[in-house]
Amino acid sequence: MFNTTTYLPKLKEFEGSIPYMYLDTTDNVTVGVGNMLPDATAAKLLAFERRPDPGAQPPVLISRPATAAEIQTDFDNVDKQSAGRVAAYYKQFTKLDLPEAIIDSLLMTRVTEFTVKLKATFPDFALYPEEVCAALFDMAFNLGIGKLTTQFTSFSAAVKAKNWAEAAKHCHRRGPSEDRNDWTADQFEKAAAGAAKVTPPPIVTP
Repeated sequence: MFNTTTYLPKLKEFEGSIPYMYLDTTDNVTVGVGNMLPDATAAKLLAFERRPDPGAQPPVLISRPATAAEIQTDFDNVDKQSAGRVAAYYKQFTKLDLPEAIIDSLLMTRVTEFTVKLKATFPDFALYPEEVCAALFDMAFNLGIGKLTTQFTSFSAAVKAKNWAEAAKHCHRRGPSEDRNDWTADQFEKAAAGAAKVTPPPIVTP
C-alpha cells in the first residue's frame, strides 16, 4: 500500500521544494519538487509570481502575477548557467517564485502519473508493503520509469519476485545523496524483516 501522507514529506526532503527555477544535476531547468521544465513554454503555463523587491526599478512591494516576458527571462537566465550547483545558487538569476500551493498541486499530479506507471510496470504494486511502495516510488521518481526498468534489471526482477532483501542489494543509485540511498535500502530491509516474521516455518515430517 502506498502511503503518500507518510512518504511525500520525505520526497520533499530529498528533492527539495524550490519555488524558483534552477538547474538539476542533468542540466534541466527545474522548479518545485523536481518538476522539470522542458522549455520556456512549459514554464509559462505555471502561475509564477514576481517576488517583492523594493530595490527594483520600479520597486516591487508585493507579489504580483508574472508576465510571459518575465517568465521567459527567468528561464533563459537559468538555462544558460552551468549545472552542478546547489539549487540556492540559481536564485540570484531569477525574480520569480511559484506559490507553494501550485508546487504541491504539481507534485500530486506527478505522483498520480508515476503511480499509474508503476502499477503498469509492477502489477502487484498496490499489494506491496508500505515501505516497498515508498522506496520503489522514490527510485522511479528519481530515475524515471524507463531508466529504472532498463538499467536496474536485477533490482526490478527482485521487486517483481517480492525478494525485498535482494532488492535492497541492488537499489543503490549514482547521484542521490548517500542518506537517500541508505533510506531506500533500509525500506526494503524493513520489508524483508517483516516478511520473515510472517513466513511460517517449514513443516518437518518425521
